[in-house]
Amino acid sequence: MLSLPPPPAGLGRRARNASVALGAAAVLLGTASPAGHAQDGGGDGGDGGGGDLEQTVAPEEDNIAGEAVLNVGHVDIGPRFVDGEWHIHGRDDSQSPPVWRPLTDVVTQVVDASQQQAPEDPDFGFLDAEPGSDLFVIPQTQAPEVIWLGWNTQDPEVMERVNRGVTLTMHGVEGPGHFAVFLQNGDLGAPDVLWDGDEEGPQELWVDLNTHTHANWVFTEPGVYVVDFEVSADLITGEHVSARAPLRFAVGEETDVREAFDAGGGGPAAEEEEPAQESSATGPPAEGPEGGDTEGGDTASDEEDASLNVVLIAVGAVALALLAAVVVVTARSRRARRIAAATDAADTGTGPGRSAS
Repeated sequence: MLSLPPPPAGLGRRARNASVALGAAAVLLGTASPAGHAQDGGGDGGDGGGGDLEQTVAPEEDNIAGEAVLNVGHVDIGPRFVDGEWHIHGRDDSQSPPVWRPLTDVVTQVVDASQQQAPEDPDFGFLDAEPGSDLFVIPQTQAPEVIWLGWNTQDPEVMERVNRGVTLTMHGVEGPGHFAVFLQNGDLGAPDVLWDGDEEGPQELWVDLNTHTHANWVFTEPGVYVVDFEVSADLITGEHVSARAPLRFAVGEETDVREAFDAGGGGPAAEEEEPAQESSATGPPAEGPEGGDTEGGDTASDEEDASLNVVLIAVGAVALALLAAVVVVTARSRRARRIAAATDAADTGTGPGRSAS
C-alpha cells in the first residue's frame, strides 16, 4: 500500500535533460519513515547523515582510497577534481569529517531492512514487480537502518570551474532483477522515472551546480548489480570533461560483497574511470615473448604472417615458371633430335618405308 506524506514547503524543482535542478518530496513504499525531501542548493551546515539535505562541502575534505562497504549513513555520488583531474567519487559522511572515495573502491550494500512491498498503483508498473512482492529500496527519505544514497554537485572546485551544471548518465545495468531510480512528489503525483534498467541506450539527467538530491533506488531481486555510470560537464574554459565508472550494489545481506567488488571489471586497484578529456576503446593487449603485455602485438603478428604468405606465393610462382620452361626446353630438344634423325635418314635413304640397297 503506497503511503505518501503531505508535500513539504519550499519544494525544489527538478528536470530531466533540462537546465533545472532536481528536487522532490518523499515516497514511502509501505511503512512510514522520517520526513524529508530532496532540494536544490546547499545550506550552511552539513547534514551529518540526518534527514536535512542542506549541506556545505568543504574544499579540504580528504580523498580516501581502499575497499569500503557502505551500508548505512549518508553517501552522495558526485564529480570531484583531484589534482586538477575530473573523477567520480562518493562522499561518505558516515564519519566526521566526511571523506570522498573513488567509485571503483566502493560497494553499496542494500540490507534486508530495506525490503518493502511493491504498490498496487499501476503508475508503478515500470518496476516490473507484482503488487505486494518484496522490493529492496534505498528510499528517497532517510531510513535509519538503510544506506541513504544520493548525488551532489557541491565540490568547491567543481562549482568554480564547471559551466552551469553536469550530466549524469546511466549507460546500462547488469543484475539478476530489475533496477530503477525515480522521484515522487508528495502531492500524489505519478512517479518520475530517472533511470530504468529496461531502457536501452544512455539515459541522461541534467543537474545544476550546488545541488544535493536523493531519490528512490529500487531492486526487484537480491544479488549483485553493476550500473555503468558517467558524469560529464562543460567547463567555463570550453573544455569538456567526463569520467565513467561502475556503481556496484550488493543487494540483500546474503549477497557476497566480494562478488560485487569483482563484478563489472576493474577493482579497487584498477585505474579509476576513463581519461577525463578523451577515451579510446582498445582490445586486450597481446602477450609478448617474455610473458609481458605488448600493445599492438596481434597486429604486428598478422602483418608478419601476411608478408610471409606473399613471399611463399612469389617463390611458388617462380618455381612453376622454371618448371614450365624446363618442360618446354626438353620438348623442343627432343623434337630437334627427331628432326635431325629424320634428315640423316633421308640423306642415306634408310628412312621409314625404305630399305638399303
